[in-house]
This record gives sequence, structure tokens and C-alpha cells, in this order.
Amino acid sequence: MKKKLILITLCFFTFSAYAQDVYEDGVNANIDWSEDSTDVTTINDIINQQQKVFSNRSTDRHFSSVWGRRSYINLSFNNTTLSPKDAVPTGVDGTMVKDMKSDWGVSFQYGRSYRFHKTPISNVLQFNFDFTGIDLNVNHFKAEGNGKGLYDSRNKIEIKQNYKTESYFYMPWNMEKYEFSFGMALGPSITLAPFTSVNSQGLHFLKFNFYYHIGYHISLIYMPNDKDADLNTGIDTENTYSSTKNKEDMADNLKMEWGHGLMQTFGLNVSWKAIGLGFEYRTASAKYKAMSTNSFGSDKYKFGNTSSRIYIQFRM
Repeated sequence: MKKKLILITLCFFTFSAYAQDVYEDGVNANIDWSEDSTDVTTINDIINQQQKVFSNRSTDRHFSSVWGRRSYINLSFNNTTLSPKDAVPTGVDGTMVKDMKSDWGVSFQYGRSYRFHKTPISNVLQFNFDFTGIDLNVNHFKAEGNGKGLYDSRNKIEIKQNYKTESYFYMPWNMEKYEFSFGMALGPSITLAPFTSVNSQGLHFLKFNFYYHIGYHISLIYMPNDKDADLNTGIDTENTYSSTKNKEDMADNLKMEWGHGLMQTFGLNVSWKAIGLGFEYRTASAKYKAMSTNSFGSDKYKFGNTSSRIYIQFRM
């Protein structure tokens, strides 16, 4: 009996060892130990990839906003000087018109910048081509002196044309004046955003713009009637009728000159998002001619126009 028990035990252990060897050989046969497990995509890899894509899209949207708002509106305060380039008579004591400086002036500009290249260079530098389609200006010039004796309707210019002599009034340049002008301009500009590499995204929107524009403008100079500014009292010992008629005719005449010519501007501004502050220097010239040629003749006088502008800018 004892021998049979020992024999059964030996057979059991022999069978167990054989079965284990067979199982391990089968597993080993199904595993490719040369396979590279690093190519296996995990859940963490997928999440990291999605986060990277989302981050890139968010960055693109951010810098698209930084470099957007290419249209602009400028509201300016002007300091303007009108300077005669020719000898322009005032009709009073043989004097000539001097430089005239405005006591106030305002302007409105609307334009848009067009990019020379689609994306800014390193998100720092952008070259543009600007077109200012609307440039409206109003400037006011005070009357010379105390506002009295600014012109003399008794004095006239004698001009001989086609064997005929015509008499015309002198334009009363010494009177109060309003200058209205409308122009269009275009030219290159450079925009710098020097802080786009810093961590603070708010500073990315701080930009500096420098530009040069050239264009054309039409200008009107209007002088409101003021019969009290006439040195002619209507009483003349030699010809009272003529003096009175001249006084009345001059008092009711349209005292307006118009002209047109080239203009150019140099400017710079600093902006943050939709608002900015800038300075512009504008030079222009025009040959002015009276609207009422029957009263003031058709002579043309060239004037230069220089303006310094400080403006508030709104970008869209």
C-alpha cells in the first residue's frame, strides 16, 4: 500500500511539470519579442495632441485679433498756416497779404490699411499700403487787427483784356476766414508690435505706426460779409454816388475763393486695441480763384497750407 502511494505521488508531480512546460512554450510562441512597443498610441498621447492643436488654434486667433482692425477714423485738432506764394494785394494802403494762422481747426479722416504680405514678419513687423478716402478739414482764421478798416471798396484793380479795361474789387483777405477742404491720399506705412514675445498678452496689442501719404485736395476759403469792416463810408467829395454803390456792391458780394492742388502728410501714432493717439504734419498748395469772377476778376493766387494735427484714432 505504501509503495502504491509513493508511485501515485511521483506520477502527479511529473504530469504537473510537463503541463507547465507546454503552457509556457505556447505563450512564448505567440509573443513577438522584437516588436517596438513605443509605437503604441496611448490615451495620454491623444489628449496631449488635442491640447497642442487647441493651443495652436487659440494662438492663431489671438494674433489675428492683434493684427486686425485695419480701418481707421481720425478726429484731429489742427494748427494751420496759410502762406501766400505770390504777392497778393489787400487793397488797403498798398499792403500785401501776410501769413495767416488759424485760431482753431478740426478734421475728420477715414481710411483703411492693406497688407503687403499676409502674415506679419515674426509677428512684429507689418508693411501696409494705406488709402485715406475721406480727409475733411475746417479751419478758422480771425480778422486782422481790431476788425475795422479791413478793406476799401473804393479801390479797384484795373485790368486790360482784349483792348478793354475792366475794374474789379480786391478780395478782402484781411477779413475773418473759414477754410474748408476735402482730400484723398494714399501711401506706405509700417506697423511695429515690439512686445508680442512677452508673456503678457495685453502688451501684444500695443503697436506703433509710421506713414507717408500723398494725395490731392480741393479747398474753399469763405469770408463772411461785414460792411463795417469797409473803409468806404459812402461819402466821397468827388463821387458820392460811385462810393455808395461800391460800398453796397461789395457788402453783398460772395467773398469766396476756391483752389486745388497736391498734398502730402507724414505721421505716426501709437494704438492699443481699438484706440490710439497720433501726430501728423500736412503740407499742401493750391492756386485760388474767386468764385465771383465778375466782381473780383479771374486772377489766381498760390497759397501754401501747412497743418500740424494731433488726433484720436479709432480702429475697426
